Amino acid sequence: MRDNKMELQANMAQLAGEVRREVNNIHSLIGDLKAEVRTMNQNFILDSRKALSNTYDDRSVSTFLSLDDLNLEPPKRPVEENEEEDDDPLMVADEVRIVESGFTAPVPEEVIASDPIEDMSDEDVAAEILHRIESYVEENGVLMNFSMKKKGIVPKDFVLNKGVKELMKAAVKLEDSKVRLYKLDKMRGMYHMDHVSDPQSLYDEVFN
Repeated sequence: MRDNKMELQANMAQLAGEVRREVNNIHSLIGDLKAEVRTMNQNFILDSRKALSNTYDDRSVSTFLSLDDLNLEPPKRPVEENEEEDDDPLMVADEVRIVESGFTAPVPEEVIASDPIEDMSDEDVAAEILHRIESYVEENGVLMNFSMKKKGIVPKDFVLNKGVKELMKAAVKLEDSKVRLYKLDKMRGMYHMDHVSDPQSLYDEVFN
């Protein structure tokens, strides 16, 4: 009886040792797999950067590490006085009109005074400007994005920050928005009522 008990204990100890070895092997395999996945991800990122970038340089540390990884801040580039913040601004310089004949320039339009919108949250500013745009478009049909200060929609010295712009862009895309923004090109956009089915024809009719 005692011999059987000792044999059973020995078998259990052997089995426990084998289980521990298998567990260690599994942990080792998981570690190897994680390392392989990291290597694959790094290779994929490097290959993607190489394929998408015209300035890929395998001798540059910035190719393999981001500025955040290096605890560096990107250098601030000079900003021109009239330079836009993004590639889809809500306001740009006045539109250029081609004069086909004659040398008499039209009298510059007077800038309409606008109610102040300072000391308001981005959400309130965006809502107020969109309300003014809607009122103007209901009466006049269209509003070009570069004319908002001239038409009194935005105060002359007020600067729309990125947050307000993003809110306005999102708002005019909502299903229940009464106003839409039709992009003519990278810089110019035309606000119109949502019932307009062909905004390009509307632009051609109004401005050409």
